[in-house]
Amino acid sequence: MKKFFDILKNEFKTFINDHGVILIMVVGVVVYSLFYAVPYANEVVKEAPIAVVDLDQTSFSREFVRNLDATDYVKVVEKLPSLKEAQKKYYEGEISGFAIIPKDFQKDIYRGKQVDLSLYVDSAYLIIYKAIYTGVMQTTLETGARVEIGRLVKMGVPKKTALALKQPFQFVQIPLYNPAGGYETYVYPVILMMILHQTLIVALGMLQGTRNEKKIRYCKNDKEIPITLFARTTFYVLLYFLYGAFIFLICPALCRYPMCYNVLPLFVLYGLMLYAAAFFVQVISYGFRIREASLMVMVVTSLVFIFLPGIIWPKEAIPQIVNVISMFIPVTPAIDGITKVNVQGATFYQVLPDFLCLLFLCVLYFVLAIFVTKKLHKEYEK
Repeated sequence: MKKFFDILKNEFKTFINDHGVILIMVVGVVVYSLFYAVPYANEVVKEAPIAVVDLDQTSFSREFVRNLDATDYVKVVEKLPSLKEAQKKYYEGEISGFAIIPKDFQKDIYRGKQVDLSLYVDSAYLIIYKAIYTGVMQTTLETGARVEIGRLVKMGVPKKTALALKQPFQFVQIPLYNPAGGYETYVYPVILMMILHQTLIVALGMLQGTRNEKKIRYCKNDKEIPITLFARTTFYVLLYFLYGAFIFLICPALCRYPMCYNVLPLFVLYGLMLYAAAFFVQVISYGFRIREASLMVMVVTSLVFIFLPGIIWPKEAIPQIVNVISMFIPVTPAIDGITKVNVQGATFYQVLPDFLCLLFLCVLYFVLAIFVTKKLHKEYEK
């Protein structure tokens, strides 16, 4: 036990004296964690600026425009006389889209004819596209329902019956685990885990790259490699547990995203992810023969690591072979398990497959790390 604590103490000195590692593990973690919360602070896009080209110029079309502007999704900033003028404003970046109300809009509506309302919006920007499309669609459906109910009432149908005929059932939407329906609540907790995973791998890769470059042995005797490897890894796991306490216990209140605070299974999964990631980088750092190699490798692979857990693109749409490979990256099962526990309120039994996967990765990469370290020691002696 004394040797274990002596190794922890020596690793602390190594950490303190390496300003590059401190920059990544301390400054990088804090800055990235705060930076990623800022762009998504508003959660959802509201009042996207649009224009309306009203070719009808009737009381009904003007009421439609007022109702459209009253929605939370869009804001009618301009009423333009022609399609050409609307296109000009769109390409100048003054509006995000525009709707065209056709001529004879009111007349055709009252005659019971179907009217084509045109909407022009850039679908390449999906979040804004969704906001504008939702606002226009909601206004269109409400207007159509009001007209139809009014027609039934004029035919002598009681208003209550007309409402029931037009809307036979009421749609109630209850967003689970994301009350605001926002992007921050969805992506921010997952991005935080990615930040911790990536910074740990980069920093430990830099440390091992330095040892490889200077041919510094991990320990004097190869028999001490397992305890030395475990003790040194434990130092960084303890450091990242401080970050985990802040991110999982304090951040939800500051950033207003829901958490269930199932502390025990949460930190069991989190701890296994940290150990697995630390042993994983010890294995791949066999190829880091200079200090900067870790940075270069992670610059190339960081985008891949973001895609693999299914954050940006759903796992169901990713080829199965890629999903299998991704399970060997510690952050992938960790994200699955921690999200289920801390956001969806899952029990430990319900995340048992993720726990077993992380435990398997810990054992696998620990054994491989011992083998790689012994091989490096032999190369140092040559």
